[in-house]
Amino acid sequence: MMFALNVGYLLTGYAFKTFSEDYSISWTAAHCVLCLRLIGLAWDYYDGNQDQEKLPEDLKKTAIHECPSLLQMASYTYFFGGFLVGPQFPMRKYLALIDGALIDKKDDHSNSRVVAGLRRFTLGLFYLVMYSVLQTKTKANFLITDEYDQKSYFYKFCYAIATTKVNVMKYQAVWLITEGSCIISGLGYNGRSQQGQVRWDGCSNVNLLLFETAYTFQHVIDAFNLNTNQWMFRYVYKRLRFLGNKVISHFITLFFVALWHGIAPGYFLCFIGEFVIIVIEQQLLGLCRPVIKMPFAAIPLVVRIPVIVVGVCLRLTGVAFFLVPFFLRRVDHTHKVWLSLYYVYPIAICGWFVLYPTVFRPLARVLMRKSADPNQNKVKDD
Repeated sequence: MMFALNVGYLLTGYAFKTFSEDYSISWTAAHCVLCLRLIGLAWDYYDGNQDQEKLPEDLKKTAIHECPSLLQMASYTYFFGGFLVGPQFPMRKYLALIDGALIDKKDDHSNSRVVAGLRRFTLGLFYLVMYSVLQTKTKANFLITDEYDQKSYFYKFCYAIATTKVNVMKYQAVWLITEGSCIISGLGYNGRSQQGQVRWDGCSNVNLLLFETAYTFQHVIDAFNLNTNQWMFRYVYKRLRFLGNKVISHFITLFFVALWHGIAPGYFLCFIGEFVIIVIEQQLLGLCRPVIKMPFAAIPLVVRIPVIVVGVCLRLTGVAFFLVPFFLRRVDHTHKVWLSLYYVYPIAICGWFVLYPTVFRPLARVLMRKSADPNQNKVKDD
């Protein structure tokens, strides 16, 4: 009921919102954050009233057993560190913070959380300045002009990469700034690392190092919008276990992510593209592992470097290709840009799904048989 109420109210807002050529900020931006928070709260209360012996360990950590008071609800809903752009955090963690039970006293000394919070805040300001400077030179609307279409193919792809990269900076900036405030408040406390260092990354929404150096699409997923991804995994993906199919659960989860962003077709093109690319990447790695038979780190450096370079190029172009509909939102605008880029990724994707079952998978099986030890199944002589 809570799921239908909150999602229905959000979608009603999207439906009545006036679409314009330029992206406009309205109340739905903050309400999409509130939508997830209230749905998560309802699930946590539901989990808290189930048989705790049958409940998975990760759900036990967020389950609440008593209905929060109105004051607690209001405080949780409008917490200054997360009511506009996130991050998402469970009610149980927030109640532990305001009760003074979240942070180990010996870990909260020498203003370490203030230093950690200001560090993330400063990084956020850096990304905000970079976005403010570069966004004037990389306009998404330029992608749908005839002038862009007449440029060289290399220029068009580089401009698309630069445009999407710069537009992502605004998300990184606001997440880092809000994370800084969460850390200083104490909500970012995350225990200690295996090396014994105090961790303040409990509200981190982006892994900057991994995101900026990613050479696979899975790296991008693992490094970007972390709290929302964790929320979707806990409250949507895991709740679809009854389907008995991880691929279907994954697809439905990404479909809900797209719907949560809005009802514009571009959002669905973006996340369907993400789903397909991740499936292809997993299939490709599934073919390579049995044939290579060694972890990637053990492969000689002279081989790893070209693979990483190719991976970075594919990641940059692929992310740019499927972020274009996210930022343009309209199908006709997306079609114009993709046509300028000769629909290279949709064609490559269709080609993969034709060749994977007919050529690549049978070839991988042949290579696996040839690389196997011919004597491994022979009975040894006494």
